[in-house]
Amino acid sequence: MLIDLQRALQQALASESPVETLRAAALGPEDRALADGIPADNLILAGLLVRKLRFERLCQGDERIEAWFDRDPAGFTEVFNAYHRAVPPREFFPQPEARAFREYLSSKNDRHF
Repeated sequence: MLIDLQRALQQALASESPVETLRAAALGPEDRALADGIPADNLILAGLLVRKLRFERLCQGDERIEAWFDRDPAGFTEVFNAYHRAVPPREFFPQPEARAFREYLSSKNDRHF
């Protein structure tokens, strides 16, 4: 079912190892055939682009988030990576992405700014 493949791709693109994540996904035979047809390099590149775009949207969507990154790049990156794994990418614009990030921080009782 195509919905299962979409979910698997979404999880793969948000993971640290998209190829392995997609290979481990429980998919039906038709979806598995489609997934197996995706070149590994393309999947890796797509995952990097998704991560980069999310990061850029966060920094453009809230000056405090950008200032946090400028002040503490390692600390911010650690929290961003956890957010990226936990919250599926759904937003297209900076402000909604920043709002989703702030909600994630709030749910973790994280008060970085």
